[in-house]
Amino acid sequence: MKTRFLFLIMTFAFSIILCKVNAQTLLVSPELRELISLSVNKDRKVAEKDIDKQITEVQKKAVRSAYIPKVELGGKYVFAYSSVNSKIGEIDGFESLEKLQEFMTTPTFPAMFPNLAGLANEITKLQQLMVQQGMTLPSISNNLDGNFYGNYIGVDATAKMLLYSGGQVPNISKALTEKIKAQEALSDKSKSDVISDVIMYYDQLASLNQSKHVLDESAIRLVAEKKYATTALKNGFATSFDTLKIAVADASLQAKISEYDSKKTLLHQKLSQLTGKPASSFEVINPDLKTLLYADTSSDISNRAELKALTAGVEAQKYMLKSEKSNYLPKVQALASVRYDNIFKADANMSSPIPMDMKINNIGLGPTFMVGAGFKWEIFNRSGGTAKVRQASLEVKKAENAREEARELLQLNHTKVSTNYQSSVSQVAYKAKQRTAARMALDLAQKSYNEGYINITERLAAETEMQNAELEYLQAVFAQRQAALECYKATGNLVLSNIQ
Repeated sequence: MKTRFLFLIMTFAFSIILCKVNAQTLLVSPELRELISLSVNKDRKVAEKDIDKQITEVQKKAVRSAYIPKVELGGKYVFAYSSVNSKIGEIDGFESLEKLQEFMTTPTFPAMFPNLAGLANEITKLQQLMVQQGMTLPSISNNLDGNFYGNYIGVDATAKMLLYSGGQVPNISKALTEKIKAQEALSDKSKSDVISDVIMYYDQLASLNQSKHVLDESAIRLVAEKKYATTALKNGFATSFDTLKIAVADASLQAKISEYDSKKTLLHQKLSQLTGKPASSFEVINPDLKTLLYADTSSDISNRAELKALTAGVEAQKYMLKSEKSNYLPKVQALASVRYDNIFKADANMSSPIPMDMKINNIGLGPTFMVGAGFKWEIFNRSGGTAKVRQASLEVKKAENAREEARELLQLNHTKVSTNYQSSVSQVAYKAKQRTAARMALDLAQKSYNEGYINITERLAAETEMQNAELEYLQAVFAQRQAALECYKATGNLVLSNIQ
């Protein structure tokens, strides 16, 4: 008994799951499934949403690349020339040399330094000889005058790496991840709209084909009726007015056929635009129009693409708020660099304060290596940081308000489409009975007319009533299928994965 009871429970649970799966699965013909696939792949709006998602993915990679080391290589060559002509202040430091020279010429110097007495004489002789040769000892002035020129080459390489962003990089990356989810949901919304459009136009084509079939059957009956009336007219059983009524009915029927043919041509063009297939390819298809059942009674709208997009938008704004709040945390960066500098073919020619001319063939500096880390901590920023945090907080509230408003509208829409679906099912049942009654009335009118119990006007009235009943039934089936599709859309289940 326990085993049997357990088996019944499992069977019941499996039946519930199966009903749920079947309720979400939309069964279509292979032909329609192919048209849906072609349309989704061709649709411009779907492609645009996919491109937007790809752009956001690139932005996310760019944000995450902030942690990747950045290496910079630079170099420069410079030729410089400068002329200096300035007045400087007093120059100190050479007074002791002048006083020493005066002391060496005093009479007391030989007595105090007998070993250096000859040196003073030699210095005096050297000065006299230099004067004779036109040479003087350099003198120091308070002018700065001269020319500088030379060549410079410098090469440097620097590597920088962000170690800690204060939480901004991961939060912005997460915000972009949520944005991608929102864009994926919007892409699903566009795909759902494409699926709905393709099925609608396909159903319209099926409705027209079956309507044309109804009109063709009426045309056949009218042709037979016309022959019968012509024979009856010759034998005196009908009047010319009777044949005129048949001709009028036939003209009305041909006008309807012409109208449906023009609509069919337009539908071929529309399906061609959606799928990319040539319009002529739709002339050979003959879809059937049948009711579309929708058994899911759940009111869950959490799978709606619009709600998913708005929910992801709320999460993205929350991460942006965290990013702005983390702006006060320090940022840490590592740095490593190497550089080389070289001065060559340079000259410093000075006439003041000391006459000199120094030529530089080559001066090399480096390579110089530097390795270190630094941080930046924005401790107080009342003008910018606080305002941005406040703005981000308001953006979160705005996104949450938009999501809740959308939830209420989507829930109301679900109630509306569910009611419309039940009404459409009842309407199909009513139109089916009306069609059956019209067919029976036409058969009875045909027999009564043949027996002479009714006139041609009543016979044609029954024919018109039957046509209207058939066409209204087809229109009711079309409306019922559209109502079922709206139910699928209302719960977010009109997606490619649910179409079989």
